[in-house]
Amino acid sequence: MMNEIQSGTFVNIGDPLRMEEQYLGKNDSTYVEDGKVCAAISGILKVNESERTITVENTASTNEIVPKHGDIVTGEVYMIRKSSVGVRIQTLNQKLVMDLGLIGNIHVANVSRSYVDKLDNVFQKTDMIRAKIIAQRGKEYSIATNAPNLGVITSTCKYCGKEMQRKGKGQSICPFCNHYDRKIMANDFGDPVEVLKF
Repeated sequence: MMNEIQSGTFVNIGDPLRMEEQYLGKNDSTYVEDGKVCAAISGILKVNESERTITVENTASTNEIVPKHGDIVTGEVYMIRKSSVGVRIQTLNQKLVMDLGLIGNIHVANVSRSYVDKLDNVFQKTDMIRAKIIAQRGKEYSIATNAPNLGVITSTCKYCGKEMQRKGKGQSICPFCNHYDRKIMANDFGDPVEVLKF
């Protein structure tokens, strides 16, 4: 039996709140994992005992910060797996959401319209990317970079740390050491409008 968090308590993303068989969670602020209703956002837990429903209310205007299908995010690549790329989401529709701890995951099938053999050939850790949310899976959001305005928007050279520049379609070059990299680039690679580094 799980310890129940009291209504009015501040909860974090991923905290188990109640058992699914006993309570119905609101879709915009909770998700179900292993039979438990968990917090999808950080905020204040609200439990309605008469209706057997639970929700998490974020004091910073929940309607503005809960990611939805089709929303545009930017973030930093922090992990490259065999078939997916992990991204720490920093902005949602050009609003800062770094403090929410949101994670995006780009599956290899959603990286590009053309075939990609190895993800570490077109992404590297610390790349800043722009992507579209296509689904929510537990605590992670499935995101895609397979459109012209999506993909890597800034990148630094893995050898000398200088900012990479566009060199033709799908290629970037370091102006300092002339290192080349393939990239899944957004149209505005190297000159994005978003606030990126903090």
